[in-house]
Amino acid sequence: MSDATHHPQETKDQRSPEEIERLTKLHDSFKPIWLTETIQLDPLLPSDKDALLEYLNNPQVHQWLVGPPNPYKPEDADLWIKSRVDRMTKDGTPLNFVFRDMTRGGKAIGSVGVSDESDDNLEGDDTGYWLAPEYRGQGLMAKALKMMLRKISIDQVGKRKFNGHAFEGNWASRRTMEKAGFVFQPDIQKIVFKDGKEIKIWTLRLYLTEEDIANLEIIPEATPLPSLVRRN
Repeated sequence: MSDATHHPQETKDQRSPEEIERLTKLHDSFKPIWLTETIQLDPLLPSDKDALLEYLNNPQVHQWLVGPPNPYKPEDADLWIKSRVDRMTKDGTPLNFVFRDMTRGGKAIGSVGVSDESDDNLEGDDTGYWLAPEYRGQGLMAKALKMMLRKISIDQVGKRKFNGHAFEGNWASRRTMEKAGFVFQPDIQKIVFKDGKEIKIWTLRLYLTEEDIANLEIIPEATPLPSLVRRN
């Protein structure tokens, strides 16, 4: 997995409490996207704190992540949740979503995020993600990444160039990006430091022309199980 989007950032400007409240309501009210008949992509909410603590302290998840502290403490989750209004497009769409298993009461079981960075900035990460171990191997992340790139970064933000990384040896993450169109860059050599150790990372990039975008696969939302549709 890769989770370079899990870096709480300070607000770029000084917002009033009223503006923060408005943005929070806008963020939290965003309509969920049905990824499968039982799993939604939905904005990060304060109620997801326990799931963040559970999974980001799971060695099978943490081993592939650069950003989150280890151990992941309640104050880390609070900071990340609080910073969610700083991860939105100009149109008010969240840049980070969580996977929710609606058969488990909407429990957050993963995260996927994309970027609104300028195409001129190809040093960081334009995507980041993690998924609970028990949900891997089902194609969920590749589908979610394609949907997020198209619906948000491409259509809303207007991005055409993307940069991504995976730890060397993390073939699952590399294949996920490749399924979304990213291409491995063998000539780019990078390292990161994790838990005091130097780790080599792969760089993958995606460049799109207008013709590419016109031919992109349209990924429709899934139809949820009737029993999982919330009724007013």
